[in-house]
Amino acid sequence: METNTPAIHVALAFDKGYVTPVYVLLASIFANNRASRLQVHAIATDVPAPEKEQLVAYARQQGGNMHFYELSPEVTQGFPVPGPDEPEAYITLAAYYRLFFPRLIPQDIERLLYMDVDMLVIGNLLELYQTDLGGVAVGAVLDTEMPSRAEIGIADMNDYFNSGLLLMDLPKWRAERISERAIEVIVTLADKLDYHDQDALNVVFHGGWQRLAPRYNLMKAYIPHDLAKRDYAKFLADKVIIHYNGRNKPWHRACENKLRFLYPLYLHQSPRARMGRYLPKPLTRDSLVKLIYSRALETYFNYPEIGTVWRRAKGLLGK
Repeated sequence: METNTPAIHVALAFDKGYVTPVYVLLASIFANNRASRLQVHAIATDVPAPEKEQLVAYARQQGGNMHFYELSPEVTQGFPVPGPDEPEAYITLAAYYRLFFPRLIPQDIERLLYMDVDMLVIGNLLELYQTDLGGVAVGAVLDTEMPSRAEIGIADMNDYFNSGLLLMDLPKWRAERISERAIEVIVTLADKLDYHDQDALNVVFHGGWQRLAPRYNLMKAYIPHDLAKRDYAKFLADKVIIHYNGRNKPWHRACENKLRFLYPLYLHQSPRARMGRYLPKPLTRDSLVKLIYSRALETYFNYPEIGTVWRRAKGLLGK
């Protein structure tokens, strides 16, 4: 590969329960960014060394590289995480690891694209990676589903970003001590941080962040509820990163995201292709009812003729 090929530095943080989704995310990154040199930086504290070695070998096989960094468990001791019976139980201490990349990676790297591992890359990352941040330390996408966060000093929810994707200007991030200030918020407001590191970062930036287009962090809220299957290709044409935010991921049977069909496409391109698509997760009665409703609504919009027949039948029955 030519040395003048542009380099893109990507950061991932995960634990051993997410190794398969990481392979799938990596497969999607490499498949859609062949013209760039991908350097993946990772913190995965409880992933066994042989597993890390296999991930590195896969990245190199794909023409990139992967670098793991060690993080002492003591640095996140006492950080709040949901209990096993709480709705957000899927969030682990790994959610905080993104705060430590600026300290750990080589100082000559000036830009870092952090991504949550419940994402898929379906387009070229270079334009995003080279985005002008307008002199601020981070670029991110507005999170439109957040409730009021007045208890942590955020009154305007039009200034609240999703931390699943962060385009970091590392020199500026370090100069402004963003990580240190976020950790201070985590320690002092632990009982008020419903969304953990995301809340803390929003408190620190307080609106002083660069807005990125939703196509770079396509959360569920940005997918039209009436999007029909026949329109998926047109809708996805300019999208770059899909984010399966929420409790149920595309590796769960209860996933409600319309774009869950993309996950197995990249799973089959990864070294985990022979593994089953779904990871075990028990369905409660409430979640089953919600899933049935979601699937019925999806079918309604995917096949408009069904809706036409149903409306006619209701009209006839009403006479």
